[in-house]
Amino acid sequence: MNTLARNFSHTFRRFLTASVLNIIGLAIAFASFFVIMTQVDYDLNFNKGYKDYEKIFRAEFKGGEDRDWQTWLSRPFGEIIENSSPYVEAVFNAMIWNSGYDYEVNGHLFNETTQTGFGNFIKTFQPEMIAGSADALNQEGNILIPQSMAIRFFGSTDAVGKTIFEGKQADNKPLTIGGVYKDFPENTQLGNMLLKPLDKNENKDNWNNFNYICYVRLSDATQAESIEKIVSQKLLEMKPFTGGIELKEGTPFFRLTPLSEVHFSKIGNKSASSRTTVYLLICVSFLIVIIAAINFMNFSLAETPMRIKSINTQKVLGATTGSLRTSLIMESVLVSILAFALSLVLILALRDSGVEDLVSADLSLGKHVILLIATFGISVLIGILAGLYPSFYVTSFPPALVLKGSFGLSPKGRKLRTTLVCFQFFISFMLIIAIGIMYAQSRYIRTSEYGYDKDAIIVGETTKEVKQQMNAVVDELSRISGVEGVAFSQFVLSSSDTYMSWGISEGERTMNYEVMPVDYRYLDVMGIRLTEGRNFKSTDGSGFIFNEAARKKYPWLTLNQPPFQKSMAFPVIGFCENIKFTSFRNDNDERPMAFFSTKDLGWEGWENTVNVRVSAGTDKVEIIRSLQKAMEKFTPGHDFHFRFMDQVLDNAYRNELRFTKQILLFSLLAIVISIIGVFGLTMFESEYRRKEIGIRKIFGSTTGEILRMFNKRYLYILIGCFIVAAPFGWWIGQHWLEGFAERTPIRAWIFLISFLLVTAITMITVTVQSWKNANENPANSIKTE
Repeated sequence: MNTLARNFSHTFRRFLTASVLNIIGLAIAFASFFVIMTQVDYDLNFNKGYKDYEKIFRAEFKGGEDRDWQTWLSRPFGEIIENSSPYVEAVFNAMIWNSGYDYEVNGHLFNETTQTGFGNFIKTFQPEMIAGSADALNQEGNILIPQSMAIRFFGSTDAVGKTIFEGKQADNKPLTIGGVYKDFPENTQLGNMLLKPLDKNENKDNWNNFNYICYVRLSDATQAESIEKIVSQKLLEMKPFTGGIELKEGTPFFRLTPLSEVHFSKIGNKSASSRTTVYLLICVSFLIVIIAAINFMNFSLAETPMRIKSINTQKVLGATTGSLRTSLIMESVLVSILAFALSLVLILALRDSGVEDLVSADLSLGKHVILLIATFGISVLIGILAGLYPSFYVTSFPPALVLKGSFGLSPKGRKLRTTLVCFQFFISFMLIIAIGIMYAQSRYIRTSEYGYDKDAIIVGETTKEVKQQMNAVVDELSRISGVEGVAFSQFVLSSSDTYMSWGISEGERTMNYEVMPVDYRYLDVMGIRLTEGRNFKSTDGSGFIFNEAARKKYPWLTLNQPPFQKSMAFPVIGFCENIKFTSFRNDNDERPMAFFSTKDLGWEGWENTVNVRVSAGTDKVEIIRSLQKAMEKFTPGHDFHFRFMDQVLDNAYRNELRFTKQILLFSLLAIVISIIGVFGLTMFESEYRRKEIGIRKIFGSTTGEILRMFNKRYLYILIGCFIVAAPFGWWIGQHWLEGFAERTPIRAWIFLISFLLVTAITMITVTVQSWKNANENPANSIKTE
């Protein structure tokens, strides 16, 4: 052990720069591996935190050949499913929208996400009850809250029987806490929300109001297919739907999707995670570790010519070959373990630096014990593998031959090291090309024309008090300097893949389109241009302004006439240009939609969003502060979450943007680690070729010619690696782009920049590392050799 410590200390001091770089490279790789795998664990185990999760399913429906599969169902679906088979244990119909609501608790106002619905949530998801009754939701006025919410409200989980108030206490809407359930893991479908039952008569027997997501628990998961057939047959017999929904025997229109698959399902959520993305992250994590391991081996090989005499001197003095090999391998393992320890320090140091935003999972070390053990095991394995070849090679020569004089590594070893570095360049090129394609799409999303003035719009949330005083709110906000207009809408434009869908059928005509309820000011405030007809007026009743995609698909739409005389007898007031009202995952130019004034319908509470138009050059921070302050006059203490549209877009593409940032970061790390490898290789090359350099200098070669000699070799390597890597990088980027209906073409500049970037960094590294030997006195080089 003393010999091991002495040799390690001596080696570390002698090759300080190389040793430090080696440890840093390994530490970065181990830290990257840990961070990436927390995201992988989060995704692959999504929804597996529910008890017997494999028995829980989500019901999905397809209302015709020209329609997509959808997750939103009408309330009677749940009753049909529940009565279809004795294998159905429980059904829960969850309202599609689970928004944040204000609750007053002991004089304090909290905004909490609330889930409403019908059926048996407790029996379907089977949370662990900490306090209270599992049947509490059956009693009117009772709610369930998670453990974390109980602690926020009352400082403990002793909350059963206590009262909170929906809105403010003055509104006199008391709710009694009937139970407290243990928090589900973060990566679960419904999360940890306040649970409140809906009115028992809401939408009862209404087949055409698709407002709910239906979750089903079976006693035997293998019976899912038989239940699909039973429910499908029942629906065919009943024919309960209107609005153009067509069910055909032999064509699937109802199915049960396992809850464990929902996280990766694009049905109802085109921004859902992708298994391919997860598998790609796994590959990236191991590739980064492999790159670092290659560097480690290259450094060990680079040190070999300079250590070989010392090692064989120990053989002459009586050390056995086996003990020397074991000592060398243990040195390598010790370096790797030190790098692992440093990686833990890096993870802890970076937790509050924004890195945690790159992943959905909690980066706390204590929550990933198994992953920590696995990472430590990988570090030990890398240490063993990196030390094996050099230890066997350096002890394989007769001591007399080594001690006699000249020695250098064989061309075979040189080829091995070059091959390993080529692999590093291949990975770097592939990742940079992929990130270039992703960046181009992100830029395309931000810079494209949306058909409205998105850069001038700020959106915020509303409250009950705001909805009741809309005109007063408009007057108050309009007084703020820089505000040019204010309007209300139900949804935030461009924030989702789908909104409210209406299907109407009358005679032989059928329409399916999306609806955006707005007030009469909305189109003017947003800067949406009309192509025919007029805008809404304050004196108008209910009416439509359709986009051109709707007029193209349904040519019978006529100004001042309703789309249907009986089913929807509200007039078409005008037509507007096609706008990017959903995400780029859809082809917005082919997607029918309508802005709708709700005046004659008597709807209440639809005004969820306040849209504010501001003048160019307005201070963003100051205007949002002013808007928040003005809105607090109507609901004191409430956060209205004002944000510009670029923040809305960031949220709409959060999965894609997070993946892009992940690949960007780890691509840069791969380059850094690869350059460390190049440093090691040039260090080896310079040391191995010192005599050759000296002789060239004696015969008149300049420093520039020697540097060009080194750089020329790497340039050939880079060109070859780029040619091989480019198709793989293109494939990764192209596969990622397939998630978008509207996407940018892949430009040649992406490939050119990736090549120039890696080449420039590599050439600079080679030049800097080779400069010393290229300028050394030739006599010293030949004498040392």
